[in-house]
Amino acid sequence: MRNYYKMFKDAVLKPEIQKKLNQPLSAEALAKEHEEFLETLIAKLEKKELDPLNSQTLYNRPVYDKLSESEQEKTDLTAINLMGVIRQIEQLWKLEHTKSFQIQNLVETVWQMKSKFEELHGDVYII
Repeated sequence: MRNYYKMFKDAVLKPEIQKKLNQPLSAEALAKEHEEFLETLIAKLEKKELDPLNSQTLYNRPVYDKLSESEQEKTDLTAINLMGVIRQIEQLWKLEHTKSFQIQNLVETVWQMKSKFEELHGDVYII
């Protein structure tokens, strides 16, 4: 196997290529539903309704309690993953208070994870 580091360690990019690489893939703003989702998420974090260090705070209890043990285990694992991304959103929001490109991507990640999971298991999360 070639050692690509050695092959390209002294490579210099043209400034116009470097400028293009530094631009986000999408300069679009958040979709309306994602913007509302972010606002809801931030509000729940600020009101302490949602604790990113406690995945139990993410559950819609009436729905969660009706799930089978197997479905609850799946919900628990997904909640842990969701909370990891939510912690990143919270940290970036505290630093910037803007809908940065990074926050947009993280919101999209949470949105997709939550939506796909809830399609199969019902409205088990409060966000």
